[in-house]
Amino acid sequence: MATPAILFSFPSPPPVPPAINVDIHDPGVDLARKTVCIKVRLSTMGNTRKVSTSQIEADADKDLLRVSKHLLDSAELKAIGRFDGEIRRYLYNICLPFEIGIHLLPITALEVVEERLRRFATDRAELAKAFLAAYPTLCQDAAKRLRSLYSPADYPPLEDVSREFGFSWQYVSFGVPDQLKGISREVWEQERDKAAQRMAEASSEIQQVLRQSMADLVTHMADRLKEGPDGKPLKFKQSTVSNLVEFLSNFSFRNVTDDQELQALVTRARELLHGVDADDLRTVGDLRARVQQGMAEIASALDGMLTKSGQRKFRLCDAE
Repeated sequence: MATPAILFSFPSPPPVPPAINVDIHDPGVDLARKTVCIKVRLSTMGNTRKVSTSQIEADADKDLLRVSKHLLDSAELKAIGRFDGEIRRYLYNICLPFEIGIHLLPITALEVVEERLRRFATDRAELAKAFLAAYPTLCQDAAKRLRSLYSPADYPPLEDVSREFGFSWQYVSFGVPDQLKGISREVWEQERDKAAQRMAEASSEIQQVLRQSMADLVTHMADRLKEGPDGKPLKFKQSTVSNLVEFLSNFSFRNVTDDQELQALVTRARELLHGVDADDLRTVGDLRARVQQGMAEIASALDGMLTKSGQRKFRLCDAE
């Protein structure tokens, strides 16, 4: 059976809530109006323990050694780890960088994200249930395989282990507690100014992060669409395309800094990929050459924007 063609498409962004009828020129205030802070907590059972070097034979100075052991060889636990990575990646691609452990969520995406997190929670609970069902057998297997390094104290009762798995999220405010005003007006004003400054800095960081992120994706795609030394097309992974398509699809509600320059380049990239069959880009031809040239031009424009800003280049992961 032939594999169906995959066309790049870009869904309409979530509806934007009614705007507040106030002229806002402060980027920090504008950012605070367009986003909400969300704090996500993922917890799981720890699967490593330190091993005393007295139990290890080695032709080395043991003061320089750090040895650990895996408690369980569990496919179920690894599945939870991969799923947690999927959750983090989803938040990473739809939210915006802020404080460690806190994401800035565009208000226009709140309902979509809330629904997705609830589905994540249900699916994760099923994965944890599968692990807990296998836990007694896994403990028996660990005793056989670890031998002298096995310690029953490392394996709590099932009911205790079940409490190790958690997934929760909450929306939190970023600002100054009102009760401070009643205690010290001076301290309240000081903290208010610090909060405003942090939001202004976050606005600048978000703009740079989004520009750099798109530059990385577009440059990589342009490079992979070039011909190799032998005149044949270079191979590229599906993620080369899908990662860029995801960025372009999410940009409409992530553009909380109203970056018109970047919006124009996003529109150009979307037009380049609109209605294109992914498989057509794997062969040499006019379409591949046109997309490659277009992506190279967009990458050049982005490079100029990043240089003009006078700020260092950095990746999204730097902002976490």
